[in-house]
Amino acid sequence: MSEKINCPFCGNLIDVTAIKCSSCDALFQEPDLPDIKFKEMGPFIAIDILTLGFFSTIWFFINGKAINNMVEGKKDCLKLNWLFLLLAVNGGFYLFMFYTHPPLLIIFSVLQCLIYIALTYRVLRIIQKFTKRIYNSEIAFNPYYMVIFNVFYLIHFIETYQKRVSNTHAYFDWKSPQAIFLIILLVIIICVLRFYNDVFWLFN
Repeated sequence: MSEKINCPFCGNLIDVTAIKCSSCDALFQEPDLPDIKFKEMGPFIAIDILTLGFFSTIWFFINGKAINNMVEGKKDCLKLNWLFLLLAVNGGFYLFMFYTHPPLLIIFSVLQCLIYIALTYRVLRIIQKFTKRIYNSEIAFNPYYMVIFNVFYLIHFIETYQKRVSNTHAYFDWKSPQAIFLIILLVIIICVLRFYNDVFWLFN
């Protein structure tokens, strides 16, 4: 039988190895998503702009192992890896069409966006289940932001993960003028990154 101690906040008996009190929800260590790289929004956007949007794809493969390590069931692991495969295959076709049939790039750009949305959703669900299992905490994500911003929203979600789990963060007011400006800016960035090459090749 595991050793028990009293929670320093509410006095409830908990396991000595407990990460979170089941009574008052106090955390005994900072919540973290282990081994996730490039999880700061500013550097991510900068690198994504410099690589004309390709870093969004590269990011998933850089963090593939860390994301897989958070998965508990084989079903989620299978879904995730199938999406990784689709992303790689679509990226390969995109590069092939870039040099051979530029007008068809729009088709693969749309497919890329759909894969990004599906992959972002899958990673967010994995993070939700990981958080429930490890920290006994329920965290939610906004499906509308996920569809509109997909990878950008995922990076923001990961960057603010500690505060989301701790539930101590006063989240950004998305109805404020600053938020509206940010949304417009992100939409412009996404459009430019995703369709710049397609438009260039169609009219040249």
